[in-house]
Amino acid sequence: MESKHNTYSMISETSPIFFLLAAVGLAVAYKLVPPIIWPTIITYPWEEEEKEDKIVILAGSYNPPHLGHLKMLEYLSNSVRLPPLTISSFHSPQKYLVSPEERVDLLRQILQTSSITNVRVEVVEGYIWRWAKREGATVFYRGIRSWEKDGHDERALQILNTWGPLLLGPLFWPIPTIYIEGDPNYNHISSTLIREICRDGKEAAEDSLDGLVPKTVAKSVSTLYSGKDK
Repeated sequence: MESKHNTYSMISETSPIFFLLAAVGLAVAYKLVPPIIWPTIITYPWEEEEKEDKIVILAGSYNPPHLGHLKMLEYLSNSVRLPPLTISSFHSPQKYLVSPEERVDLLRQILQTSSITNVRVEVVEGYIWRWAKREGATVFYRGIRSWEKDGHDERALQILNTWGPLLLGPLFWPIPTIYIEGDPNYNHISSTLIREICRDGKEAAEDSLDGLVPKTVAKSVSTLYSGKDK
């Protein structure tokens, strides 16, 4: 009887803690799960927004950057006043034949062809949310052609960026993710397409990149990616 009494006593003492943790877990899940199931998507045509003082991140591998990326950056730059819009071309577990530093340099060259002034391009190592928190970012943006085409892969990344800070730390409330559907006039452009064009050689590639990347960087893109398979 004493053993049973002790067992009941332990359950009685730990139950409030257990129920408190369960309640907190349910509350967190209630806030974080719906945006993953029903993501926020900015559809085209993009509506103009009043400029806000905030840092947002459009993260990607930019392998290579192209006119579709530029159009999204122009839209975002018009939504942010100060601090500067931040884009990160980050190290990925996948190995690319063109280094992050070279891709960042290409993106900076492309930005110089536009009127965008409030953009910073960085190479980021490790989990993106840790860097974003240090920078004071408030929103992750992700460019997509459409949710039907890109949603599966994007949802996996959103889950990582949502639960990573809570499970892997440092502990902070996750930064929300918003998706931007691309301008249909540029949705045929992809980094994969550009790499395939460049694979056949530098001379043919430079002319074929017209309308895919700004003319001022076509030579740089073809030089970096000619003859490479990734």
